[in-house]
Amino acid sequence: PIDFPTSTTGPSRPARPELARAVAVASSLVGERDIVVDGRDYGDDCAALVRAALDRAGHSLPAGARDAASLYGLAYRRGLVRTGIRAQPGDLIFLADRPGGAPAHVGLVAKVEPDGTALVLHRMARGVMRLRVNLGYPGRIADPATGKRLNDTLAVGAVAVPAGSLVVAVAPPP
Repeated sequence: PIDFPTSTTGPSRPARPELARAVAVASSLVGERDIVVDGRDYGDDCAALVRAALDRAGHSLPAGARDAASLYGLAYRRGLVRTGIRAQPGDLIFLADRPGGAPAHVGLVAKVEPDGTALVLHRMARGVMRLRVNLGYPGRIADPATGKRLNDTLAVGAVAVPAGSLVVAVAPPP
């Protein structure tokens, strides 16, 4: 069983050095459309960002892990997929194209705020972006008491939905 902490004393950081390196690599690509690291072109999708970050951190993925669905399948087969209200820095977050859908996107958790809001590095149409996701309040954009943003919105058709409502699962890198 996995223990999901309910509070922390401050923003969390990856416990394992290779995951901290992966987060640093992915963070260095914010704003970029193509995922190129040290002269190697990994592609231009969300799985490319995860592959590049993990590869440059010394945690290479199998050749068959080329997209979000195959990464999810690998994590699932290895028993790593979990649900809950907390992610950890260095985790992969799998998102669907619509609430309740299958994993179609993957991002890398950079940090988690004390309230559980995860800052996720994700390759979207505009390039690599930071995305706020709160699994404890997946349907809320902001905290009604404080106004603090909990979830960024993503377009599903013509409707903007909170990113947390699109999360399928969380897993450490397979």
